[in-house]
Amino acid sequence: MILSFRLKFAWSILLVCAWFSSFGTLSAIGEESSTPIARSADGQFVEFENATILDKKSGLMWMRQDYWQMNKKWVNWYTASEFSQRMNNKRFAGYSDWRLPTVDEAKTLYNRRKRNLDKDGDKIFIDRIFPKGPGWSTWTNEEKKNKAIVVSYKDEGGSSYQDKVNGTDAFIRLVRKSTP
Repeated sequence: MILSFRLKFAWSILLVCAWFSSFGTLSAIGEESSTPIARSADGQFVEFENATILDKKSGLMWMRQDYWQMNKKWVNWYTASEFSQRMNNKRFAGYSDWRLPTVDEAKTLYNRRKRNLDKDGDKIFIDRIFPKGPGWSTWTNEEKKNKAIVVSYKDEGGSSYQDKVNGTDAFIRLVRKSTP
């Protein structure tokens, strides 16, 4: 019986070590300041205790929640830009380089094989490691006069210019480049 307990204990230790080693390159990417708490089924995304999610494929770190989840309000492009400034001033998750994503960065979250639910309970195509209930799109930093590009996570995805003040897809999820 004691031998059986020791074997189970040793096996448990090995499983815990294997789980932590499965995060492999995280310390090489410079994320040792926060502890990983979950990862996506395909291993692409790692969630940290500091409310961030690292995309190991792109090297981008995303805020776990978007503006809607944090504030229950729509956001125009100008307010989204101010929000990034506020998060930087607060050093959200210990970082001061949060920003609106580029169009290409925002598109990296869209994956037709992944399903999640937006704030209205409708299907969106982002990984379930992100909590359900966000907006169905995000503003980006690409702008032209009074419009900026919004990337959608609904239906076929895609992007379109929206009015910076009255855009109908008024959500934002901030991003930063993970530092090596």
